[in-house]
Amino acid sequence: MPVLAVLFVPLWASGFIAGKIATGYLDVPAVLLWRFVIALAVMLVAAAALRPAPPKGRAWLHLVVTALLLQIGQFSFVYTGLASGVPAGLSSLILGMAPLLVGLLTPLLLTTRLGVAPVAGLLIGATGVYVVLADDLGGGLGWSVVLPVLGMLSLAAGTLYQKRFNDSTPVVTSVVVQMATSLVATLAAWPFLGAHWLPSGVGGWLAVGWLGIFNSAGAFVLMFLLLRWRSTVFVSSLLNLVPATTALCAVPVLGEPLTPQAVLGLAIALVGMFVGLGRRPGRRRSADPEDTTADPTTASATSR
Repeated sequence: MPVLAVLFVPLWASGFIAGKIATGYLDVPAVLLWRFVIALAVMLVAAAALRPAPPKGRAWLHLVVTALLLQIGQFSFVYTGLASGVPAGLSSLILGMAPLLVGLLTPLLLTTRLGVAPVAGLLIGATGVYVVLADDLGGGLGWSVVLPVLGMLSLAAGTLYQKRFNDSTPVVTSVVVQMATSLVATLAAWPFLGAHWLPSGVGGWLAVGWLGIFNSAGAFVLMFLLLRWRSTVFVSSLLNLVPATTALCAVPVLGEPLTPQAVLGLAIALVGMFVGLGRRPGRRRSADPEDTTADPTTASATSR
């Protein structure tokens, strides 16, 4: 579990960097198209090797809804914002508010029980998010700043929906269906978008390749595994680290400066993660399948 968490944060954060690069080479619909094509190809290979069970009954509908929220909704808004001049850091900041929203809504919509520590961790982490990138809020971006906000709402809604309705669906199956759904939706809208479909250079191919393989297939597999084995609060606390991680990665890749404010914000977000995910030593949790804060091995063994 610690290894998955360590891998998840940089893979998720890399989407903002690669997305900013990709939108410099391709129209937004083309970025989505190639992201979904590449991710679907990778996951079909995984499905052929692992042979997971197919969805049953209403699970198909739930996976389609999740795809429209987590894939089409989130990334359409985020990439359009990036193409319109919204900095990768500011996009990451706004998307970083999704964990707080998820954490606050979880007790109302799911059966997860929250204590003081997770809520405190989320609030501390959110404070770190603001400290890292608060300077960008005065950039005068106009209406385009609304786009990552809509992406954030889609991410929060998709995370909750995935946990509520798709928790028992095999992870590989879930990602395959969602990527296929997203690809079909993109192709259906293509005649109305008037976009060029090929990247204009090697950099564009590298960017969409990264988005498809690592940020789509890789990051979402890790996300769904973490949602299954732990709680939405666990994933939310990890997502609090993404804005600071994005700021660090943007220094060598995008040439954005790393300020003392970013370092301070990263430290605060780390504190929030450890507060939110900390356990009391020696205390054993029940193996109730509805208690998604249980030990990962117990939770996976009792998963519906």
